[in-house]
Amino acid sequence: MAFDLFTDFLEKPSNVRFDHQEDDETIELFLRQHFIVNLPWVVFSIFALFLPFLIFQIDFIFNLNFFAQVPSNLILSALIIYFLVITGYMIESYLHWYFNIYIVTNMHLVDINFHTLLSREIIEVRLEDVQSQSSKIQGFFKSIFHFGDVVIETAGERQRITFLNVPKPDAVADRIQDLTAVQERESNAF
Repeated sequence: MAFDLFTDFLEKPSNVRFDHQEDDETIELFLRQHFIVNLPWVVFSIFALFLPFLIFQIDFIFNLNFFAQVPSNLILSALIIYFLVITGYMIESYLHWYFNIYIVTNMHLVDINFHTLLSREIIEVRLEDVQSQSSKIQGFFKSIFHFGDVVIETAGERQRITFLNVPKPDAVADRIQDLTAVQERESNAF
């Protein structure tokens, strides 16, 4: 399976590694939020990109002549700053989606939360600490596009971990349950 910039669900990826991954640890699932969650910021960004042209058209159609009174270098400077802010918003929104990652391995559950370019949080839970897992799909769009939340209850210091808006949440919860059972059998064998 090819790895691309828009992947949100990978099973047993061969070309993916993460910090603190142990030598005998294999990645079972590599998850991001479903790609459809990007729709609100994409629509807003497209609207924001065309907004200045719309304002100029309204000024021209209704003959308001507002921009005729403003120096052209000031208008150009304001447009450059405006488009830089919109571009920064689009990049930050994409990076937030791209770098918020959920990883299920044969030994751990890893939740990587990307806050900003300079801030991230990594939560790692051993499978033997998992007490229960459940999936939840609520709402029209989540039902149509088949994505939702996976809630994992743990015995560790962090009581609950939630994988938000992941594709195929029922399959993810089942895989975690299977891996937990395998881990439990292996620990009882010793």
